Amino acid sequence: MSWPLKKKARALVEGEDGVVRKDWGGRVSVALVYPNTYAVGMSNLGFQTIYEHLNTLPYAVCERVFFPDPEDVDEYARTGTAPFSLESQRPLTDFDLVGFSITYEGDYINVARLLRMAGLPLRAARSAPDRPRGADGWRVRLLNPEPMAPFMDAIVVGEGEEAVTELIDAYRAAQDGDGESRRRRVIEGWKPLAGVYVPDAYGVAYAADGRIDCRDARRRVRARRGRQAPPHGRQSVRDAVHLEDAEGRVRAHGAPGSRQGLRARLPILPRGPGLPARRVTGASTRCARRWRRSPRTAASASGWSGACVSDYPWIGDLMKILDEYGVEVSISSLRADSLTEDLVASLQRGGHRTLTMAPEAGTERLREVTRKVISDEQLFAACDLLRRYGIPNLKCYFMIGLPTETREDVAAIPDLAERMLERLRVPGPDGHPFGKLTLSVSSFVPKPWTPFQWAAFDDVRSLEEKLEIIKRGARRLSVRVVHENPREAGLQALLARGDRRLADFIEMAADLDGDWRRALRGWDGDPAFYTRLRDVSETFPWDHLDVGVRKTGLLREWQRAGLGEPAAV
Repeated sequence: MSWPLKKKARALVEGEDGVVRKDWGGRVSVALVYPNTYAVGMSNLGFQTIYEHLNTLPYAVCERVFFPDPEDVDEYARTGTAPFSLESQRPLTDFDLVGFSITYEGDYINVARLLRMAGLPLRAARSAPDRPRGADGWRVRLLNPEPMAPFMDAIVVGEGEEAVTELIDAYRAAQDGDGESRRRRVIEGWKPLAGVYVPDAYGVAYAADGRIDCRDARRRVRARRGRQAPPHGRQSVRDAVHLEDAEGRVRAHGAPGSRQGLRARLPILPRGPGLPARRVTGASTRCARRWRRSPRTAASASGWSGACVSDYPWIGDLMKILDEYGVEVSISSLRADSLTEDLVASLQRGGHRTLTMAPEAGTERLREVTRKVISDEQLFAACDLLRRYGIPNLKCYFMIGLPTETREDVAAIPDLAERMLERLRVPGPDGHPFGKLTLSVSSFVPKPWTPFQWAAFDDVRSLEEKLEIIKRGARRLSVRVVHENPREAGLQALLARGDRRLADFIEMAADLDGDWRRALRGWDGDPAFYTRLRDVSETFPWDHLDVGVRKTGLLREWQRAGLGEPAAV
């Protein structure tokens, strides 16, 4: 094992508050793997929640493993170092169970790369008799697990806190007795668990045209609903992307997706019984008091993330409470139609210099298609509030490639930006306008279990042309544009709507050290088959799952968007 890599891992742990170290004696050892870098993984509250939960079990020990940082990949290869845990620096092969926390489709390839680096067989069927592995979608983001199915013995669909406990209990029960291999006994014990999808138990056949002809769906896998509070982060780390945590920062997280029912976003699924909202406010008051009394949190801060933070009905009251106790609040994104004077004023007092909103589209017509019912006037009113309270920077999220989008809708984005900038800018001390606008542009990817799951992914070349329209318009305004590569979005669209046959592509990409473009050229599949417009009668790879969203309701929303009947092209 490389000494520089061990030294770096030790330094990361020493910079944490809340790390758990447990003796392995007599306990089930679990490697909780996040297939991305430490900075990305430690910004994921679901990952932290599972880590904390598993380590509360007296008969289990859980340690974290991450994908190497880009600058460390060569050192791993040069020294032949296998991925190892932060806490005890043991390789993956030493653990009884290996669990992957998968949040983004782009990390599928990293899963295969980690297995390859660890010297473990990629396909679950070839695993060692006593080394089962599983994956977890944590907060229902992994709504189509089929591309990962050949690599996993079990996949948790939905909330994972309770399911992982049952997985470990079944593993312990399978250690007694003789007969078939331990792995087979474990998997048999996992099959009846609620919210646990065992791919080996579900066969699938394909028609001559490549579509799913039939699949064995004797029991639909119903997504597990959590009964506990939403994910929270108790670990403080020095470097975590998005949240930029410092000592004393506490994080709260809203569910991903859209409570408004946006047609282009993942739906929010209910968690089950939880704390009433006013009890949450009371709990926040108590937390604020504790933070201020704590001698180690001289500059306390609270970070809130989620798509619906401003939907919280008592957010204004909560902001006043936190402000009273001197707790700084950082909020990921706000809805333009939910901004109030009290909220903006509180953010300004907390030192906010930038707010983020998501208009999604440049025209009200296209927003109506996506069910983002926000008018231009509401966006302008939000700019007026920011200007009034001296918050000079605004970041706006837009999507291109949405269904029914025209070139006029795309050109409307910089036009809208110009009008927002006029409302946002104020004269600076030197007479120059003060106030900046940043446009963040992403390519629309049709996702499972949304009304747009039948839609086609836009052509990469078309997306590049639309980006150029926006950038040309932004240059004349001196507005910054940040965007993802449309080809990366194309990979996401392929993996989001793919089936088990994509495992060959994922394995090829892992063999090529993550070079997925080269793997696509060598793969005998057709990406366009998966990103095309889907027929209403077609069986999706994820139809054997039950996530609490009815397909008939999604189809009704598709039709209400003015898209008619989905039909094959």
